[in-house]
Amino acid sequence: MSQTQSPPPPEPKFVLRDGMGPVSCIAFGLDETLYAGTQDGWIHVWDLTINRRKSSFQVGKSVCLAIGDFFTKLVVQVKGEGISVWNSSPKFALEHKFDYQYMGFCKFECDKTLNYVFVPDDDGEIKIINLRNFKLENKFICPAVKLGEVMVMKYSHYCHQDVLLVGYESGDIYVWNVTQCSHVGHFKIANAPMAIDFDPDSGKGVCGTESESVFLFKIDKNFAFTVESSIMLKNPGVSAVTIRPDRKVVVLGCWDGNIRIYSWKSSKILGVLTEHLETINALCFSSKPISMWNSIILAAGSKDKSISLWTFY
Repeated sequence: MSQTQSPPPPEPKFVLRDGMGPVSCIAFGLDETLYAGTQDGWIHVWDLTINRRKSSFQVGKSVCLAIGDFFTKLVVQVKGEGISVWNSSPKFALEHKFDYQYMGFCKFECDKTLNYVFVPDDDGEIKIINLRNFKLENKFICPAVKLGEVMVMKYSHYCHQDVLLVGYESGDIYVWNVTQCSHVGHFKIANAPMAIDFDPDSGKGVCGTESESVFLFKIDKNFAFTVESSIMLKNPGVSAVTIRPDRKVVVLGCWDGNIRIYSWKSSKILGVLTEHLETINALCFSSKPISMWNSIILAAGSKDKSISLWTFY
């Protein structure tokens, strides 16, 4: 009697390559454009109506850590070189630059309503840059206890407050009130957090770490934390995590190159995507359907110099 074989893993809708370096960050634009930052300091602009690269430009000499799309402008973070703003019309040109020597790998967070960029700095500090005048607006100063470096951040609007979730090297996760520059909530996990996402409608979040453990937590209206459950991976290390806009699935990008998909409601695994051979450095869902597939798209950027595009469930 023959055994029933497991179905093969799904294949991506498309894979973008064409001479890029290792991909370190990605961001969807409003006009069916995908921006990809690479470890050699370049940004590649992909037209998703034809799945072809339409331009590339250099933003620095080191790793492009993060990209924020602000309509006709791009905000870019380069390791050791600071934050820059690029005007995209008619072609990409440098408009402003905020120099600082941060040498870590934590990516900035943006708030398009306040026009703020939250940038990590040494000794656990976080600077707030106002994009209206490109000046330092304020900063979050670490509590007296030693928390180590800032590992990951997530901006959100929750319980009528603008808040920033910050994970530190020590395993501490703080919630900062952006307006008051004070922390309003705190909890601690056993491992250094590497990736975090948060759903303000439910107050639930997910945190990937350097270990096999992934934590699912809840923040109540008083900003008290509860770890509701955990996911144990076969291999250690999560470098990216994202909750789909419809809040049905959560996706983990892992050090082993796999993309793991879980039910956001039950935490049960739904599938493993095995297209990539090296670390998944970035995950991002499109905010609206992409016309070529008439569907929301997941983009996954990898150290293997490619970006895979997916639709599922």
